[in-house]
Amino acid sequence: MDKKIIISRIDELMQEKGINKYQLKENAEVSSTIYQWRKNAARDKDRTPSLRSIEKICDFLGVTLAYFFSFSNAEQNNTRILEIANSLCDMSKEQLKVLELIIKQFKKTQKDSSL
Repeated sequence: MDKKIIISRIDELMQEKGINKYQLKENAEVSSTIYQWRKNAARDKDRTPSLRSIEKICDFLGVTLAYFFSFSNAEQNNTRILEIANSLCDMSKEQLKVLELIIKQFKKTQKDSSL
């Protein structure tokens, strides 16, 4: 995959999460590679961040690899929906009831605000 696309996606997620390069470097356990990918752009033009580095970044940012590699808004929404649906399978009946009440409240609030 193109290095520019990967770096751009990292930048996009950092902005989405309100995290700067220093915070990422210090907390994602990617050493200084996040800086090196930019600094040595001419020398390492064909080298992209490793999948392991991307995994570490995703872990720190709280996103999955599937979400990381979802580039359009539609893909990102679909990925989030699938991830949420998968997490529902692990919930107890009580948790599902609470979630259902919350969703109903959101729908009611949304309906009330559109009137």
